[in-house]
Parts: sequence; structure tokens; C-alpha cells
Amino acid sequence: MAKDYSGTTVIIPTLNEARSIGKLIRLISNLYPGISVIVVDDGSSDGTVSIVSKIGRKKSRIRVIDRRKEKIHGLTASVIVGLEQTRAKYAVIMDGDLQHPPEKIRSIVAGLGEGNEIVVGVRVSVADNWPMHRRLMSVAASGLGFMRLLPSGNMCNDILSGFFGIRVDFAKKLIKKYRGRFSLEGYKALFDFLKAAPAGISIMEIPYSFGEREGGSSKINLRHIAIYGKSLFK
Repeated sequence: MAKDYSGTTVIIPTLNEARSIGKLIRLISNLYPGISVIVVDDGSSDGTVSIVSKIGRKKSRIRVIDRRKEKIHGLTASVIVGLEQTRAKYAVIMDGDLQHPPEKIRSIVAGLGEGNEIVVGVRVSVADNWPMHRRLMSVAASGLGFMRLLPSGNMCNDILSGFFGIRVDFAKKLIKKYRGRFSLEGYKALFDFLKAAPAGISIMEIPYSFGEREGGSSKINLRHIAIYGKSLFK
């Protein structure tokens, strides 16, 4: 008998993911009976919202939150909105461009079920053709992030991962108590949760291969780099 995933919500922050979001939702729905999906869109202009809305009219567990009129835009803000809107026990956060393999959701949920507060998808290989400057930026950002998290010990081998699971009650408590530590306009939600969490939480790692993007383009720019720099001091 297939496992029931009705206690899990997948939160997908999007910005112009029309080429891949429909396929991703279908994959998740087919793999995990009863699972819910919340797409939190940050102002797409390519029809992403319309695609998800159409799917949601046929499947009640699929819905979209349209944030185009919000004053603050950012991936982390979208993740927080999704977490605040779910009543599930577990949440899995992932990108909408198919670089995060939906097949690994199973392992992430299992890790949360074992009592871990956070389960992180750790990149062990990168299929996408990252230029050298992007790789150097990632190494430098990770190094600075490790230094920031060192006092708490809340670290893993991919602190900047965009693919992770978290216990919803735990996440909501952190958001409510330490909202000021979250860089809402930023794009590293996991790092913000690791900063806000009390020392010594249980973190599990799930290795995966970072796939090729099937739609859209990287959203990282100089503004995001500056926001991440400021977040190191929050």
C-alpha cells in the first residue's frame, strides 16, 4: 500500500517558472498520494500563476498564493508565507525549475518523521554548467555562512541549499519569535532558519545531484549578494 503523504506540504517559491512548474507539480502528485502543494509566486509575468490555478481547479490539494502586490518581494518571504499558510506537520521547500529532484522528497519526509527538526538536501554534484565565478561565489558565501553559524553548531554540508524539509510547528515558532533574523528579500531561507534556531538542533542530510534547469534562469544578482552579506550580521 502506498504511503499517505497528507501530512506533508511542498512549498515552491516561484518567479517565472511557467516552463517547468506544471511538470513538477504532476511529478510530485503522482509520486506522493495525498500530498499538498503550495506555489508561492513572487510576481511572475510568464503565466506561472495561471498554470498553477488551472491545476488547482482540478486538484484541491494544489494551490497558488499570488504575491505580486506585496511590498516586500523575495524568495525567503515567499517561503515564510507558504509555511504560515500550511496546517501540515511537515513542509518541504524546493525550487520550481526541476533542479531539485522530487524523488528525494520521500527521504526528506522520512528524516523529519525520525524526529529531525530540519532535513537538508545536500548537493553532491552539479549538473548545471555553472561558470567559474558562480562557483567561487558559492564557496565564499558558504565559508562566511559557516563562520556565522559556528557558535550555535547548527551546520550541515550545504547551508545555502534551497531544498530542505522542516517541521512546521518548529518553523512557525522560529518565524514568530525571531522574524527579525530573516532576510525576507533574500533567497537563502535555510540559512535564516539555521541562524534563528536554538543551538544543537537535530539536522539530517540527504545527498542529491543538482540537475539542469528546465525553465527560467538564475535569479541571483548583485542585490541578492548584498542582502546575503547583511544577513550574516542578523
